[in-house]
Amino acid sequence: MQVPEGGPILCVTPNPALDRTLEVPNLRPGGILRAASVRVAAGGKGLNVARALATLGARSQSMGPLGGASGKRLASLAAEEGLEAAWTWCEVETRTCLILLDPAARLATVVNEPGPSLSSADWRRFSEDVLAAAPGASAVCVSGSLPPGVSAKALTELCGSLARAGRAPWVDSSGEALDAVLSAPGVSLKINREEAEQALGARLGDLAACAAAARRLLAGGRSAVLLTLGADGAIAATPGGCWHAASPPVESTSAVASGDSFLAGLVAALVSGRDLQEALRWGAAAGAANAIANGGARFTREDFDSALSRVRSSPVSDSLS
Repeated sequence: MQVPEGGPILCVTPNPALDRTLEVPNLRPGGILRAASVRVAAGGKGLNVARALATLGARSQSMGPLGGASGKRLASLAAEEGLEAAWTWCEVETRTCLILLDPAARLATVVNEPGPSLSSADWRRFSEDVLAAAPGASAVCVSGSLPPGVSAKALTELCGSLARAGRAPWVDSSGEALDAVLSAPGVSLKINREEAEQALGARLGDLAACAAAARRLLAGGRSAVLLTLGADGAIAATPGGCWHAASPPVESTSAVASGDSFLAGLVAALVSGRDLQEALRWGAAAGAANAIANGGARFTREDFDSALSRVRSSPVSDSLS
């Protein structure tokens, strides 16, 4: 599987957000609670991918439509983190999302705002900005939901244009946007088990069922499918083969952004010249490292290296699926 060389990894977030993370001990509905700590950060799945890439030593460029006071703050926070970015400024107010962490229960509750309604003109400018930046990128990741006002077809058209330009993206979305992307040839798909079950209308239980599902999702011209399975690891499928990586056992604090970290690990490995089986190990290690670091793609390189040393991957034979 060839990955173009040179340039940053383009991290495209169609619906960015300011993420407010509150650590709330003994979180319970209906009570008056006090947060032990508050963190505000540039958010959205693509920003999580960029953050994880920075930890792994890979250069990225974040892109997304921003606007209003919240958009300016998001841009400032991303710059403070050292995340390179090229935003498309629109007459909107960027959304805010809330993450509630209960450290005792080791659970995270996420409340996502839908986001501002984006006009067709704003989406067109944003798409043009992405297409203009793509030729200089080593890889492209398109992550997250679509803002209100943007059709799933619009995402398919953007991904198709990227593929035709020789920068076929990794796409991580859900709902109608995911369904639409399934008809776009050339893209590579990052999908979790629940999303795959919904897309295929089938329960995915054991490894054989998951491997068969990944191969089914290749139909229609996908370049690769990455199917994440939580504690059960992940499967990567291409027309040339199928592999499984077993995640190392960890005591998870928050799984928020583990999928984004997984994608970052995988793409960082591919861009650095590693094959897909080794890249799958990198993805599993990044996802596991994130789970023990309060989520948000804020794991350390040390935790990643420790996890990587314990990840095992192997081919999945056709007889299993």
